[in-house]
Amino acid sequence: MPKTDFKPVMIRNVVFSYPRLAATYKFNTAEKRSEECNPRAQGAAYSIGWEMNKEDAGKLHAELKAHYESCAGTKVPFSKVFGMKQLDNGNVMFSAKRNGVNGQGEENKKPAVIDGMKQPMTDLNFWGGSEGNIKVIAYPVTDPSGNGGVSLLIDTVQVTKFVSSSGGLDDFDEVAPTGGSHTEFDAKPAADPFADIPRSANNDLAMDDIPF
Repeated sequence: MPKTDFKPVMIRNVVFSYPRLAATYKFNTAEKRSEECNPRAQGAAYSIGWEMNKEDAGKLHAELKAHYESCAGTKVPFSKVFGMKQLDNGNVMFSAKRNGVNGQGEENKKPAVIDGMKQPMTDLNFWGGSEGNIKVIAYPVTDPSGNGGVSLLIDTVQVTKFVSSSGGLDDFDEVAPTGGSHTEFDAKPAADPFADIPRSANNDLAMDDIPF
C-alpha cells in the first residue's frame, strides 16, 4: 500500500475493554472463548478495545470513512469500520489489533504500552475498565466477503488509570511535555468484539511493514 494509506489516529480519554497486550490470543471456536497462544499460531494477535460516547464515536467514524475514500487503491464502497460495535448502554466500542507475525512470517514486537509519564509499563495485565489514550494506524482493507472498510492497528497504548485483577486502582500522574518520545501524548484532550476484523492478505500487516 502507498504510505498515504496508513493514517495515524490519536484517541483520548477512553475506557479500555478486553486488553490483551501481554501476550497473543486466538479465538477457540470449540470453547467459544479467547485463549493465550504462541504468536505464530494461526489467528494469534494482540488486541484491545475502547468505549466512546455516541458523539465522539460518530466523529471518529466520519474521519475513518473519509480516510478510506481518500485512498487511491480502494475499489469498493466503504461499508464499515471493522471492530466497531454498538453497545447496549448507547456507547460504541472500537477495537484494534496487531497480528502475532507480519507478512514475512516474522514475529512482531508487542505493542508499546506507556504510563501517564510516558514511561514503558512492565505490568501489561491491566483489565477492562482501565482508562487512557491510544494511538492506532488506520488503513483500508477488504474482507473475504468483499466488504470495504477500515481496520485499526495498535501503535501505542497509554494507561493513565490502571485497573488490576484485584480491582485496585493505580493512577498515573500526567506530566508536562518533556520533549522526549511519545510527544503525541502530551496534548490534553478537548472537553469476541474482534471477530469481524478481517484476516485477509491485505490485513496481515504489522508495524514493521508500515513505511514510516
